[in-house]
Amino acid sequence: MAVNKSKAKVNTAVQAALSKLDVDMVGVARIDSLKDKQLKEAALKLLPSVRSVVVVGMEIWSEFLDLTSPEMEAGAPNLNDIYQQHMDYVRGKLSKAVYDVARASRKAGLKALPLTGAGPAVDRRTLQAVLSYKHAAEAAGLGRIGMSSLLVTPDYGPRVRLALCLTEAVLEPDGVIKEQVCRYCNICVGKCPAHALERPQNGETYIINKFACRTYGDATGGCSECLRVCPIASPKYS
Repeated sequence: MAVNKSKAKVNTAVQAALSKLDVDMVGVARIDSLKDKQLKEAALKLLPSVRSVVVVGMEIWSEFLDLTSPEMEAGAPNLNDIYQQHMDYVRGKLSKAVYDVARASRKAGLKALPLTGAGPAVDRRTLQAVLSYKHAAEAAGLGRIGMSSLLVTPDYGPRVRLALCLTEAVLEPDGVIKEQVCRYCNICVGKCPAHALERPQNGETYIINKFACRTYGDATGGCSECLRVCPIASPKYS
């Protein structure tokens, strides 16, 4: 007799562990409810028995972003290094959180696969994520993807870092945000120093040249302009 996954009993121990995570955002998407076929297939490929995708997020503080610059000046101090130190802290907090979810799952006798704050594994030929953190976060109700190609959240705009955990635990799902968060104000397109963004058309959410973005960032030691200038939930630009 087939099991109706949508009515499966929630694992209370793992569900309770989510409320104890020391992060800014937590969302859950149930694998049997995912409408994004590519995301669902990617999750099942990594953990065939996955039932829930837990996504966690940490705010990237604007105080650090305001120190960043997409340009490097010979002989001048690189303040991007201060930003990177902040990001090291954020990545560490996220990694601990998803391992806490995995540990709670394994303690309950369930398999789990934590994917850390270091970011998703990427196919270097196409720069396509093996499993997209931002699409998982959108499915888990943390925000909506905007014209910068980034997840845009109501509370922090695109200034968030993500990590996730695939688990066999059945958990309470969070509803997808229905309204668009991005204002489509064109600021990120106009401010992109790599000219990697275009204003989307024909129903597209975003248009980005990933190779131009990656090449420029590698050449300059890092670029965060699309994060820095977005007016959503920004104390400086709103």
